[in-house]
Amino acid sequence: MILRWFKNFFEKLVLKERSPNVLALSFCLGVLIAFSPFVCFHSVLIIFLSWLFSLNLAVAFAATWLINNPWTMVPVYSMNYVFGDWFLKRFIGLDPLTINPRWMDPINGFICKYTGTSGISFWSFMIGGNLLGIAVSVMLYPIVKVIFKRIAYRVYELKSSHKMENL
Repeated sequence: MILRWFKNFFEKLVLKERSPNVLALSFCLGVLIAFSPFVCFHSVLIIFLSWLFSLNLAVAFAATWLINNPWTMVPVYSMNYVFGDWFLKRFIGLDPLTINPRWMDPINGFICKYTGTSGISFWSFMIGGNLLGIAVSVMLYPIVKVIFKRIAYRVYELKSSHKMENL
């Protein structure tokens, strides 16, 4: 039942959009925004960037909410932070805590008081989220493009065979 719903959903998308390239770009934009550290602005970013680049809004929203939803939010943002921390320390050679903005001190105090975790870096979170989003989007693009091309081929093949049967 769920597989049938997904199949119908993707067939409708392909029939509406007619461009596997646009669908793949829309999906990858959604992935990029899902990893974005701008927590409260995901919907605004999706709407604005989909409009700006003439992409499919529904696909971008679906991809974002598939990856970043209330059940996956903590693992996604934790992965962003760990990657950003690793990148700044090992790759760039900076201590992220030394470049923290001053307004992070009370936030770090609050987090330390209630979780026991100290030394959260704002820049580790920001850089990690953006770099991971870009990397995952770029890696997924060729895969998603092939998937949408196959769906489009299958949908158009089925559509043309139905036309031939009706004649």
